[in-house]
Amino acid sequence: MTDARPLPALTTASDRWLRRFLGAPGVLLDLFEPRPTHPPAGALTPDEVLDDVRRTARWPEAQLALEPDLHYHRADGEVLAYQVRRSTAFAIGGLNSEAPTRLLSSFASAARARGTRRLLVFPVRASERAAVHAAGFSTVQVGVEGWLPLAELSFRGRRYESVRQMRNRARRRGVRCEEVDPTCHAMELAGIHASWLAGKRPSWRMKLLVGSPGLERPFDRRYFVALGPDRVEGFVTVLPGGEGRFGVDVMCRRPDAIPGTMERILVHVAETLRAEGARELSLGACPMAGVPRQGDRRLLRAIFHALYSWPLGNQIFGFRNLHRFKEKFRPRWEPVHFAASQLGPLELYLGCRMWGLY
Repeated sequence: MTDARPLPALTTASDRWLRRFLGAPGVLLDLFEPRPTHPPAGALTPDEVLDDVRRTARWPEAQLALEPDLHYHRADGEVLAYQVRRSTAFAIGGLNSEAPTRLLSSFASAARARGTRRLLVFPVRASERAAVHAAGFSTVQVGVEGWLPLAELSFRGRRYESVRQMRNRARRRGVRCEEVDPTCHAMELAGIHASWLAGKRPSWRMKLLVGSPGLERPFDRRYFVALGPDRVEGFVTVLPGGEGRFGVDVMCRRPDAIPGTMERILVHVAETLRAEGARELSLGACPMAGVPRQGDRRLLRAIFHALYSWPLGNQIFGFRNLHRFKEKFRPRWEPVHFAASQLGPLELYLGCRMWGLY
């Protein structure tokens, strides 16, 4: 689908008004909803759950459980990280569990005992849906995730022509890539990330989908930078998962970065990990992309289609642009699901609000 007429770019003022408009229903909800008791007594810290996260990690997003300002539910040596807003608890970082039904059921019981009304979970993969349903949650597909099988990846042939062109364009301008210790470039990387966020319209980050750069506390993140002739042009953070899986998390560049910077970095990341013997690299989720129009939850599916396909929806959230960029790498697309104890437009709205979309 091609937009017949481009929409005018959102200004800082229109961005601010859009935030107010989209956030208004949530403000009203906050006025009437009680505030449960969170965190519970003896709340855990990221340092206290670090070993558990490393030991049980199955998917790269497990590292998002170490983001600041989260709460933790621990059961049988496994950890589920979650954020709270009024009567909604949102579990993030994936179901890194040998028994996800047991972990989710335990989490639900503890949260409800503190007065939580709604329980949300993201991401849920197709192989995990049965276990999630058994814990009393409903699921709906909310996008796709792109995976690169590294063993056979070569970036040769016509299917990768666009990636090679942009990579080579950056290389001709003197851009080279390397993995770095973030402490050596901390101020510059922080500045790039800040300018990247400031340059986005609307200026929001999907904070429960994409982690922070973690420069103060990297934990197990790996940092790959694109170095131009006289400055860092951009960087990517990579999260380790289990069984040879890795995942791209933060991808950002300077607003005036040399064209092809991001393609240059991602090719370098894939080739580096392949040389180390890694199996797969996730390019991350693309919300609202690849969701079938048919099936149950027709109202939710119609909302997803509008957010992805309509010009205004794409301008506000940029989901289609994100999917188009990742599609250049010809990944294997796999569905990702959103789960909730009660599933409807309200739960979707509250989930998006906590993702930081408004």
